Amino acid sequence: MPTSSPSPSLPHPRLSIATDPFFSTSTNPGTPTASASLRLVGTYPEHIQEYAVIEDLLFVLMGIDGTFVKLLYPNTFHEEEEDSIKDSFSRSQRDNLWDEIRYSIDPTLDPSLRHLVEKILPLATYYVSVNAFANQYARFEYGTINHALCSGLQVFLKEYLTFIAQLEHQFQTSPKFTLQRFWFYAQETIEDMGVLHGLAMKIRNLSKEDDDVHMEEDLEVVLENIVGESKTDEIQIPEWRKGGAILNILADRLVGMSGHPKCKKIYSFLLSCASVPYSQILNMWIYRGEINDNYNEFMIVEKKNVKKETLKEDFNDSYWETRYSIREGQVPGYLEPLMTQILLAGKYLNVVRECGVNIVKPEDMEAVMAEREATDRQDVLMEEDHSIRNSRVHTRNIQRISMEQVHVPTRNDVWAAVNGGNFVKNLDIAYKYANHTLLNLLLREQQLIARLRSLKHYFFLDQSDFLTSFLDLAKDELYKPAKEISLTRLQSLLDLVLRNSSSVAAYDPFKEDVKISMSSHRLVKQLLRVINVAGIESLPADTYTGARNIRSRLSMIGADTLDTAYPLPERSNSLSAMIGSNAREKITGYEALTLDYTVTFPLSLVISRKSLTKYQLLFRHLLFLKHVEESLCGKWMDQKEARWKRRSKIPEIEEWKYRIFSLRTRMLAFVQQFAYYITNEVLEPNWARLENNLTKASTIDQVLQYHSDFLDECLKECMLTNFKLLKIYNKITGYCTYFIKNADQLNDLLILAESQEQVDVFGIPKGGIGAKSALASSLEKSNIAIMKTERAFLSHMGLLIEALNYYSATETVQFLSLVVRIDYNLFYKEQPIQDRRSD
Repeated sequence: MPTSSPSPSLPHPRLSIATDPFFSTSTNPGTPTASASLRLVGTYPEHIQEYAVIEDLLFVLMGIDGTFVKLLYPNTFHEEEEDSIKDSFSRSQRDNLWDEIRYSIDPTLDPSLRHLVEKILPLATYYVSVNAFANQYARFEYGTINHALCSGLQVFLKEYLTFIAQLEHQFQTSPKFTLQRFWFYAQETIEDMGVLHGLAMKIRNLSKEDDDVHMEEDLEVVLENIVGESKTDEIQIPEWRKGGAILNILADRLVGMSGHPKCKKIYSFLLSCASVPYSQILNMWIYRGEINDNYNEFMIVEKKNVKKETLKEDFNDSYWETRYSIREGQVPGYLEPLMTQILLAGKYLNVVRECGVNIVKPEDMEAVMAEREATDRQDVLMEEDHSIRNSRVHTRNIQRISMEQVHVPTRNDVWAAVNGGNFVKNLDIAYKYANHTLLNLLLREQQLIARLRSLKHYFFLDQSDFLTSFLDLAKDELYKPAKEISLTRLQSLLDLVLRNSSSVAAYDPFKEDVKISMSSHRLVKQLLRVINVAGIESLPADTYTGARNIRSRLSMIGADTLDTAYPLPERSNSLSAMIGSNAREKITGYEALTLDYTVTFPLSLVISRKSLTKYQLLFRHLLFLKHVEESLCGKWMDQKEARWKRRSKIPEIEEWKYRIFSLRTRMLAFVQQFAYYITNEVLEPNWARLENNLTKASTIDQVLQYHSDFLDECLKECMLTNFKLLKIYNKITGYCTYFIKNADQLNDLLILAESQEQVDVFGIPKGGIGAKSALASSLEKSNIAIMKTERAFLSHMGLLIEALNYYSATETVQFLSLVVRIDYNLFYKEQPIQDRRSD
């Protein structure tokens, strides 16, 4: 953090006679004390006064009281020091008391000598302050960076004591050693110790500057303490008083005082000392993917409660983002341009290490990368000769992120102190090695693209011969309520189909990972529970000219029936909330059937539970369309029998049959065109785009992003993320299933009509004399029901087309191709508005 640099000429502490009751004279064992009978120094000759004062200064400069010069500490100083040991989070005025140290000088001392003594005494303040800082911050709870800093300070303190010893030697041996010469020798030391005192005061004052800012960060530490991640009997030091924050102070003061050669030298030395343990943690991270940070000082925080095993169940898919993350406020300023590469290099190697792959030594990484690049170039040349360069996955043709592409601000003094040039080179090599190793692990050893093709084969039904065979075998089981279906039986039937040598799936090496599962909700209800898109009602009316008309028609056409069919739950993004509320209505096996897929780490980073849930939604969407299409085709086959083709003598029956035929044809056309749109105009193009992007991905983060974008785009273009479109689609398919369920009754009614037309030998209808009126009544009721169904279907089809046109102009242009397919002859568009509004 940027700080104001102190002036090289520091102000002297205030000096006064010990007459203030606020001060007390310290009594240290072994300290020479003045007795009551001791003469005042002013009673001696001037040269004796000078010798006496020099002897006292040698004591006082080491923090020991002299005879005529004594240190005066504030009365609250020792109390606050004891409190700070008990509670490191206490805040008081103690940090500023070091500048309040005063000195008691014999009032009878010669004024000229007193003036020189007052000029030398600040050195004692600086030493006492720096020595106390080094002793306090060297305690284990302050972390390794503070330990290293205190070790560097001890070097200066040792030189200081050596300087005092040299002065004492001069005083004992040289008769020419005077107070004036004492002052001459001490000037440079006063300047150096003043710089160290300013640094100590700046670090002490961190507790006051950042107390309120980091209160929220302390909450996480408290929570970790509660769950037992840290010992409760240990003193905890806030993160902003150790680690990267200390390095930031040293770096900022080094830059701020770079014009002062002496200060620059001191801060360069201290920064080089303090950065050693930080560099050790950093090297362990970028070379091994491990964090050895016992004091929470490192720029990257590890959340040990987030484990890779949760990827199989965690819908939020938070492992990759939250397992390792940047610790705010702990990133050294000179590493900020590189923090993304540092984070990724360690994350990549951590995944590689957890997969049991051996990681080469740091000194061998450069040679391994050179060998891999040579192999890659050779493979590229071979593929160019065979003209198949784009037919396989090439992680080596990718423009990887290198450290040369990252702009590092020129801070030569700081980088020289921490050996930054060598670190940038090593980080570049480590990042390239980690990135190449993990991509090679996923794309080649773990066969990520082959796995995704397998998912596409089963969940997107691109080769659905296995599904047709499975549905034929499990037909009787799937017509049961979902809760009564045996998953073991269904799984055995699926395994039988997948192992059939005549099936395409028999040659899939990953077929053993496909499992049968049953959902507790209908697809549309499940989507309505997790969707967070308000649809047309959330958009401003002036964004599209027909918005007001569409809203009014949404409220007029089938609004009541929509809400009655599926009452809207409260919107929630929580999957647990969705699963927790069990649906009371009974759903059949066809409505609940879905697939699951077994994925191991590290593939679960890409194919997580969240991704599998999206695959399942798309699969159930397609399966339902296939089921409705098959059912409508079955009714079409039933209605090709002779009784449906035979012309009736009753005109009402012919009109009734025509209405049934036309409604069935329109429903079948919609279902087929919609299924074709999903498979050929949504899934296939997006899959081709995904596969192409994966061949160009340079990092695992890009692989994750491409895969997530692929699934989100598919869900969006399949109308599964839009609240209004989903409700309209639900009503249209509901009319289709209603028609299918009542088709058998229509067939029975036609049989009754045929029997009424046939007569026996006596000319009496076979159905009986009174059956004609019952037939007419049943036929009229059936005709009215079909007319209502037809009108509702047409109205919702028109509403769907208008909504698709609206959203194609505001959100997804892909909807236009669906509009063209389901209304290629503008039949629904030309329907009268009054017909659309009737239900």
